[in-house]
Order: sequence, then structure tokens, then C-alpha cells
Amino acid sequence: MLGKNAKLFFGVSVIILIVAIVLASWGFPKIVQKQIHKSLQIQNSSVMFEKWRELPIPLKFKVYLFNVTNAEDVNNGAKPILNEIGPYVYKEYRVKRILGYGENDTIRYMLKKTFYFDQEASGGLNENDEVTVINYSYLAALLTVLDIMPAAAVIVNNALESFFPNLTDPFMKVKVKDLLFDGIFLNCVGENSALSLVCGKIRLEKPSVMRPAEDDKGFYFSMFSHLNLTESGPYDMKRGIENINELGHIVAYNNKTTMSQWGDPYCGQINGSDSSIFPPIEGNPPAKISTFEPEICRSFFASLVGPRDIFNLSAYYYEIDEMLFASKSANPNNKCFCKRNWSANHDGCLLMGLLNINPCKNAPAIVSLPHFYLASEEILEYFDGGISPDREKHRSFVYLEATTGVVIKGVQRLQFNIELRNVPAIPELENVRTGLFPLLWIEEGAEISKNLQDELHHANKLLSYVEAVRWVILGLSIILCIASAIYVSRTGGLNPWPNRNSVNFILRPGNTIDINKIR
Repeated sequence: MLGKNAKLFFGVSVIILIVAIVLASWGFPKIVQKQIHKSLQIQNSSVMFEKWRELPIPLKFKVYLFNVTNAEDVNNGAKPILNEIGPYVYKEYRVKRILGYGENDTIRYMLKKTFYFDQEASGGLNENDEVTVINYSYLAALLTVLDIMPAAAVIVNNALESFFPNLTDPFMKVKVKDLLFDGIFLNCVGENSALSLVCGKIRLEKPSVMRPAEDDKGFYFSMFSHLNLTESGPYDMKRGIENINELGHIVAYNNKTTMSQWGDPYCGQINGSDSSIFPPIEGNPPAKISTFEPEICRSFFASLVGPRDIFNLSAYYYEIDEMLFASKSANPNNKCFCKRNWSANHDGCLLMGLLNINPCKNAPAIVSLPHFYLASEEILEYFDGGISPDREKHRSFVYLEATTGVVIKGVQRLQFNIELRNVPAIPELENVRTGLFPLLWIEEGAEISKNLQDELHHANKLLSYVEAVRWVILGLSIILCIASAIYVSRTGGLNPWPNRNSVNFILRPGNTIDINKIR
């Protein structure tokens, strides 16, 4: 009876061990994975939904301006000397307005940004500060005419002298708030027929940086007012319910699945997310991650550098590398970002580290990383001071939490430049050196708050408990199985049939043999 109980005990312990092995190797990880996916998916019941719909903390939007300290000398042919002033810091709030749900597991929404000047974070800087900067809008207008109809440049320049107040050279003295958000007034009232053509073209094309004056007598030019309190989109984004690896991927913007401005399927691809959400990593980080930037009509990508610890959290660190804005000789895939018909003797491809966004903005603007970081050193030779690329100050990067893919900290930096071109027929440009001139650079980024850090720490602690529990269960099952095996062995449960050659069998009562008796 005791042996039968022992064998039953052993059988049950083996079954428990098998179940524990299945749970440890497949069951627990699958349950945990399912819960993580459920919390990240974009649906009303998920933990992530409200945090995605309205960012719980504002981003920091920092602006650094390039003040020209020797404008008069530059007008006479000297190299520019610049003085970086900043950062002017703004709090950037983001809210998404849900329009509905589409086919193929997508959600459609509009994105609204709101900017507030942060005086405390800006320190001694103030929006009323005056700076001397390159006249971005004047050069954009003039260069457009020079590239399309050079013969009309002088006539148009006469009109621009009426359009831009106090225009005497390619620089302007302006208040920071007017340049960035409030706007610089540009006059459309006058008898000059060319002025009417310039203003008519602006009314027709409605460039985002030009805001019509309320009295219809002109326009206000500013770099970022079109981003403030204005919805962009619609965006169509994957929700991650059908395939968690597609979570956050933008599949269409403004009802378009490609950016046709580049005239090429590769460069026109819409890749990645809106930078607020990424798929879970779960210990298998992708080599690259992408974000879509509608302001420059293309996607950015960052390459995996490796694992990092930040805020006592395990993360993967990604950084933009030189291949993003590489010349076509270094990265042949970038050849479709070259602007065709740049000039008669140029294929439109710029130097290393630059991107011409004319096809996107319909204006001759060129973007780069701040201070021409990762760009050709040839560009730096144009300046006599004030440009100093530094990886620590000018890189763009993101830390993604090692399991969930949540953005722990991220910074994106971008510089806006325009060509200052020597044009002998134009009085304002007849003596300047030709070169690429920076106006400003921006830094847009955030890091999770202490409360969100605590949430992630708590979630990771729970995961560690679950991890410990599954191995404890497996360990106890093994111990139970070993103990039951020993118990069965000691009770003889493992030897149900006697060994016929054993001493016990020979000496068993009733089986005595007279060994002296010989037949």
C-alpha cells in the first residue's frame, strides 16, 4: 500500500514538473508579453492611449539664433563672424484629435501643437531681444527668381525693396518674437507692378511661413507661427492590435501614402512613427528606428548604438548618423533628394550633411544638423568664427526602454540655412561672398517625468517578480520530483518484482536447501 502511494506521489510530481517547465519556458513569458502588448496598443482601454493622445508633459522647444556680429564687413566681402544666442525656450504641448478608425488596424487623427515662452528656462534671454540675422525670406524670394528667371531678378529686387521694410542689405535687425512666432510685416501696398506680382504669387501659393495681414495690405513672415495652435494632418497610424511590431507606424499623411514632392518612391516613403510611440523591443532591438517629419516631407532614421542605463532604467540608445544627410557618393540612396535643375552645371546634389527642402517648401531652404555637424568641412571654411560642430551639443538621439519601447528621453536638432549668393546686378548682394548661411537651429525634446519613471520602475519590478516566480515554481517542481523519486526508491516502489538471484530469495522460509545433500 505504501509503495502504491509512493508511485502515485512520484507520478504526480512528474506531471507537476512538466507543467512547470511549460510555464517557465513558454506560459509565463507569453502571458507577460500579452499584457505588455495590451497596455501599449492604441485603443481606449489601454494604459498608453491617453498618454499618446495627449502628452503628459510638454516638450522643450529650444531655439538658438545666429547673430551676425560683422554684417557691414560681410557686405564688403569679409567672412561672416557669428555669435550664437540661445536657447530661447518654449513649452510645446501636443494633443491629438481622433477622427476615427480605418481599415488595416489604423487610427486617423489631427495633431495640434501649442507653444508658450518659458521665461524661467530661458534665463536672461527675452523674446523682445533684438538680433541681426540673415534675411531669410528676402533671399528665399530672390533666389527663387534667380533660379527660374534670372533676367527678371533686378525688376523683382526693386519690388522686394518695397516689400521688405528698410531693406539695404541681406541682413535684418529683428525682435526674436517677431522672427519666430509673431511675424515681420511685409508690405504689399505700392504702385510697383512687380510688387503686385510678388504679392499675388504669395496669395496664390499660400506658403506656411506667410500669414496674411488682417487688412490685406501685406503679410507677416515668421518661422514657426504656422505650427502654433494649428492642426496638422490627418495622420493615419497603425494601432498595433493586429501586429504589435507595426505599432505607431505612419502609413499616410494628409491623405497621401508617399511624399510626391521628391518625385521618387524611395525618397517619398513615409517610414516610422510621429516620434511619440514605438513598438515594444522585448530584448530584440531593431538596427534602425524611423520617425516621419512632415515639416521637411521625409522620414528620419536613427541607428542603434547599444544598450544604456538612464534614470536607473535599462534602455537602448539610438543616434542619427552621418548617412542621414550623406551626399550621394557616400549614400547612393540619397540621390533622389537632389533638386533637379539646380543650375545648368550642377546635378542638384549638395555637399555632405545637407538637405535641400525646396521641393517640400517651394523655397530654397537647406537644412542640416546644428553647426553643420557631420557635414563637409568645406562648409566651415566660409566662416571666420561662431561655427563649431560638437557631437555632445548637436547630435540627435533617443533612449527607448528595453522592454516596452517607451521613449525615456529624446532630442531632435535641426538647423535652417539659406544660400547667400554674390549677384553683381543686385546692389544688396554685389560684394558678398557666396556661401551657405545659417539662420537658427532648433532642439525639440523631452524626458519622462519622475512619476512616469516611477511607473516604469514599478512595472519592471513586477516583471522581475514574475520572472522570479516562474523560476521558483520550476525549482520547487524539480525538488518535489527528486524527493518523490527518493521516497519511491526507499519504499521499494521502484522494484515491484523481486530479484530471483537475490540472497533474500534464496534464504526465504520454505525454500531451504540442504547443501550437504548430494545426489
